[in-house]
Amino acid sequence: MRSASWWRERWRRNPRLALAIRAALAAAIAWAAVGLLPGPAADYPYYAPFGAVIATTFTLAGSVRESLQSVLAIVVGGAVGWAVDLLPATGPAAVALVVVPSVVLAGWRLLGSMGSWVPTAALFTLIVGHGEEMYVGAYAGLTLFGAVIGILVNAVLPPLPLAPAQATIARFRATLAGDVAALAALLDGEELPSLREWDDEHAVAPRERAAMAAAVTEVGEAARRNPRARRYTASIQALRYEARTLDRLSLVVSDLADLLLGGVGDTDRVEALSGGTRELVRDALGTIAAALENVTDAGTESVEGGPPSSREAHRAVEEARRIAPRRDDQLLVDSVLVSLRRASDSLAQMERTD
Repeated sequence: MRSASWWRERWRRNPRLALAIRAALAAAIAWAAVGLLPGPAADYPYYAPFGAVIATTFTLAGSVRESLQSVLAIVVGGAVGWAVDLLPATGPAAVALVVVPSVVLAGWRLLGSMGSWVPTAALFTLIVGHGEEMYVGAYAGLTLFGAVIGILVNAVLPPLPLAPAQATIARFRATLAGDVAALAALLDGEELPSLREWDDEHAVAPRERAAMAAAVTEVGEAARRNPRARRYTASIQALRYEARTLDRLSLVVSDLADLLLGGVGDTDRVEALSGGTRELVRDALGTIAAALENVTDAGTESVEGGPPSSREAHRAVEEARRIAPRRDDQLLVDSVLVSLRRASDSLAQMERTD
């Protein structure tokens, strides 16, 4: 039999279960409450739980934002459906006339991710509501009514998707470690791939980096005015710090790939990595990859005597510098000049494609 701590951990790592329960609770309350409303609400009671489900998101701020956007999208779509119903067009022609402007309006930035409801509301207004103003008002009003209930449920039971964000960061960290290890392995070979080939084979890292940024942003939104967040202040700060560190490290890895592979065929660059320098750079990359793999979810490293850590990585880098000593100020100048060279090369490529 599973222990209580095991179930708590599963609950913590799967916040969608809590989201489903909050959505069900909000929808049930909205369905019960709408029966108490007079007038046309009794004809369209299903829009209240619909609004409640829309409003139940992973963050309280997201609940408010998406609720307002969805209601605005319904009003816009309803207006399109109502306007087209006034025209003499019927059947397929009327449907086409509804779809064209509603799909265009769905891209309105103010509607955000809820813009897709504009065509839906427009078609519902035309086909189900027959263009009646009462239908548009009931559709938008009951959706707003349910959304308010969903927001209140979220406020009483505020979500904090910390565990999914930690898992997203862990995935990106593992991918980054794999990319660094792959760079080290390439230096063992006789021929290096082109930068384009590298980018094609390691395209997952940019996607996971974007997912990490979105997950950390979501945690930040969820933590606002959330009394639960105070208990996890240290964890949230550690999450943000590790995300920033990994973000910077991913840019360094991208730069290394560009420096090592962007000049394939450039004899000067190949010769600069000949002999002992190449082996030392390979060893430094391998140590950095191993240290990355050894970082725990809390952002801490293993104890002394364990697998490679940042200390071993630092020593490996210093050993690589020893064979070709450079002052820090000279390294800064070299890095700036390399970046400027890459910028001018990129600009030249853009001009050639025009």
